[in-house]
Amino acid sequence: FILLCKINNKSLGSYSNNVRIKYPSEFDVIFKLSVPFSKYINVEEDEDRPGYVNLDFEDVMEEMYECNGYTDAYNRFVDLVDTNNNYLRRSNLQRWLKDVMETCLDTFGNQVRGKWGHLYTLIYSKRGLAHTIYAKCSKHSISIDFVPGICFGPTEWMQLPHSRKFKHKCDQWFAVPKPTSGPKGTRRYAFMVCNPKVEHDLLLGRQNLKVVFRLLKSLRNAYGMYRLKSYFLTTAFLWEIQIQSDRFWHNPLHILLEHMLETLASDFADGSLPYFWNKDLNLLDILSDDDIDELAYKLGRAHETLRQYKFEPNLSKKRCLTHFELP
Repeated sequence: FILLCKINNKSLGSYSNNVRIKYPSEFDVIFKLSVPFSKYINVEEDEDRPGYVNLDFEDVMEEMYECNGYTDAYNRFVDLVDTNNNYLRRSNLQRWLKDVMETCLDTFGNQVRGKWGHLYTLIYSKRGLAHTIYAKCSKHSISIDFVPGICFGPTEWMQLPHSRKFKHKCDQWFAVPKPTSGPKGTRRYAFMVCNPKVEHDLLLGRQNLKVVFRLLKSLRNAYGMYRLKSYFLTTAFLWEIQIQSDRFWHNPLHILLEHMLETLASDFADGSLPYFWNKDLNLLDILSDDDIDELAYKLGRAHETLRQYKFEPNLSKKRCLTHFELP
């Protein structure tokens, strides 16, 4: 397992993008699965699921079988790959990783001492596509979501948003085992495509963007919009970065906040927020119609309220703060 996995040098999510509104206690990282002979993995577009791929291991298995020193790895992948079509099975991979992490804690112990001498107890949990480690002591606790990813290079069939802002940076992609819908017969082979490094680079260094991102998260919490995932906000910003010039992000905060609220309210009113790496995948499909309607209403109400505040010169700071959750 140690030879197979490597922690990617980029975190994911709010901590990496520096948009947390509180002291960080939750982290997301990709751990890269270093597959032997990975250059032989045939990455195929999933025709039933936009934004997803199937991983054909036929040539990988042949190389491991024929080369000396790979017997253990070959035997392991025999359990992970479907012998009928040579596709890597998402659930088999996840079950194996779960077993490995639980075995590690049982074998090496579930307690570690932190930098300042605190004794942390480690607890493992499987949540969605992530393998989560909770570290708890008497003073505080943290959690780390480890997302397994198989790295691959660009392929001819990938249709990317055309932009000079990142077109030369898309040399490394990850296939992550995110559960999905679609035909049951092929669902087990589906891995979602993502590129956290490019997303991080796009969000980086745009004057007021991160401040507005934090304000939106704070407003989301104050309004109880618990189904408004941080990645929905990230995606909305990525599309705006694609559309707007770099100078747009130099606008005053209230203009940017109003614009992004209006954009999000419109997206949810339309029931559509396309995935940045494949616009045919609607990220809102994971929500119910009632959830979408509720979020559209709350976002629209927040936008209209803050828009009206511009015309109230005697507005108090206290009243404004009621729309945001303070850290």
